[in-house]
Amino acid sequence: MMYVQVLLLGRDILEKTVRDTILKTMANGQAMDIIETTVGLPKSALEISSATNIPLTQVYRWVRKLNKYGFLRISGATNESGKKYFMYQNKVKSIKITLNAMPSQIEIMS
Repeated sequence: MMYVQVLLLGRDILEKTVRDTILKTMANGQAMDIIETTVGLPKSALEISSATNIPLTQVYRWVRKLNKYGFLRISGATNESGKKYFMYQNKVKSIKITLNAMPSQIEIMS
């Protein structure tokens, strides 16, 4: 049996369901597109959807999940007409996968 160690922001993720969810998220093309698109300046969900061709409803689903696991930062404000809006920005500086160590290790740093 192979054990994969996941370090998220320097913390070892021991709970198997959380570890598996993080690994599945990293393996998902849409999630990685959103992570890549939000590097640098924060973007709205509509901007992310336009840049990635991911439907807006799926963008909202992904940004919630990516925020929950520490991949994205969410900031909000109110425009002049009083409408709230949210911006999403990548928090990940690097993802390192080490396969020659026992256990295999994935480290996500922000």
